[in-house]
Amino acid sequence: MNDPDSLASQIGIFWFVRWKADLRLLAASCPVSDGEPYGDMMTYGTGHYTTWNRWRRSKTARLERVISNTFEYEEWPRGRVSFDTKRNGPLLLCDSKIMKGGSIGLVLSRFNISFHDVTMDTDPHYKSTQNIEDA
Repeated sequence: MNDPDSLASQIGIFWFVRWKADLRLLAASCPVSDGEPYGDMMTYGTGHYTTWNRWRRSKTARLERVISNTFEYEEWPRGRVSFDTKRNGPLLLCDSKIMKGGSIGLVLSRFNISFHDVTMDTDPHYKSTQNIEDA
């Protein structure tokens, strides 16, 4: 079982973006203990739209700023990692394009989640126009 207060456990939102021929994982996260309750879930409080626009207005030269000024937030495959307090484990919901490739392992690693502990599913809310598979 997972410990929701573990420093390694993260919840948050993410995108996969193809940039200069490389697949990049962009993410915003926090420890589960810093999440916001939403029903039986602990979730990252800021959504995709708000995070993308915050990156867009950022004064730093980070890759997130460059990409968010080049594309709209819904163009690239995205998803969310939450913590299900009833099941006591992480829940990953994402665009079906992410589930088709080897991208899941990158998400699990970024959020410090074990493949054996997570529940994964696609979500019709996360539909993108860009393709992340190699051309």
